[in-house]
Amino acid sequence: MSRIAPRYDMLFDGGTFNATLLIGPDPWDAYYDYSVFLGARLRLRNIGFKMTKNRSGYDELAATFSYNNSDIEARIRLVHGRNYDGNLQELWQESLIHEDLIYLKSHAGYGKHISLSDDVGIFTEAMKAGFEHPDKNPYQIYYLDCCKSEMYYRDAFRDFVGHEGVDLILHKWFCDYKKIGQMAVLFRELMAGSDFETIVGEMNEEYGVPHFDVEDDPADMTLDRKMVTYSVG
Repeated sequence: MSRIAPRYDMLFDGGTFNATLLIGPDPWDAYYDYSVFLGARLRLRNIGFKMTKNRSGYDELAATFSYNNSDIEARIRLVHGRNYDGNLQELWQESLIHEDLIYLKSHAGYGKHISLSDDVGIFTEAMKAGFEHPDKNPYQIYYLDCCKSEMYYRDAFRDFVGHEGVDLILHKWFCDYKKIGQMAVLFRELMAGSDFETIVGEMNEEYGVPHFDVEDDPADMTLDRKMVTYSVG
């Protein structure tokens, strides 16, 4: 029987829920990127997260919520790729191994942006190292908040991770980079223990109707243009 919800028993294992959210490091307009970072901070505060650490390009936020009669301690690392004062590649690779939820808001394109490099090999090697690492988290959720990430990333990720241990939240269409509210909706619904249908429905409701792009097929205009999709591992 197919799953209808995330693996909450694994996601909240040990009474913790840890996530890394990476904003950027593109597009190249620094203010444009930074305004999205600030918007993410505000949205997370609005659903109950409080800042516990802050330095250049890096916020750490925390909240406690109840799931299945247990208290869960949630920790989010919110990272602005351009302003982060540490080793961004190192943080990203560590996130691939240890985090429960990994979020990327960037341009799409296979390998180039997830690797934070023009060298696709860095992406593939980082993914191999992360998913073959002996300490890798046994269950993770990825939200790839990128244009057409369903097309770019779904099959590429499955080539590395197979169909066990990773759920993917993806975009079907060209996205509006400034929109960040659907990310907070995802956290809100996960902390509520919602099923896939509710999570995706609420994220799409928050996102609204995606804009049309010159690369869209005219036939796409006749479709129900929901942005957010889910690929269950």
